[in-house]
Amino acid sequence: TDTKEIGGFFVSTYEYIFRWLIRGDTLCEVTIPDESKIYKTVSENGIYLSEKMILTNPIKIDDDVAMELYLNSNLPHEAYFEAMAACAIMGYISTAIKVCEDKVNKENIDIAIIKFENFCKRREEENYIYDPFNIESVKLLYTKLKAMKNELIILEWW
Repeated sequence: TDTKEIGGFFVSTYEYIFRWLIRGDTLCEVTIPDESKIYKTVSENGIYLSEKMILTNPIKIDDDVAMELYLNSNLPHEAYFEAMAACAIMGYISTAIKVCEDKVNKENIDIAIIKFENFCKRREEENYIYDPFNIESVKLLYTKLKAMKNELIILEWW
């Protein structure tokens, strides 16, 4: 069955939720009632669809929570670049910088920058946020990525 035809609520797992921080600022524990159907989507993003769910223990996401979610995540490597952009947009700059330092290197710096730019542009196109490149934490991370690229170019030249 096509999940678009089913209706319901989307949830994710603890190891994938870091990917979805752009979608809100509150995290809840989810219990799926026994009588409710649950479907795994065909994407590789750890998304499930349920007809019913019980939400408990809501917590406000801040940089510390984002960092914990990052450290316990298990995403496809390139998904970290989009999650890094999401953290910058949401103001979780310590987490965004940590992802950058852990995941970006000379082999993938160009991909990281493209994913970052495209993620920010998509947020604006979706009218989610106006001009994400004017957010201080986004500017800071983008400057760091560009500086890393320039440093790598200089090191390769020598």
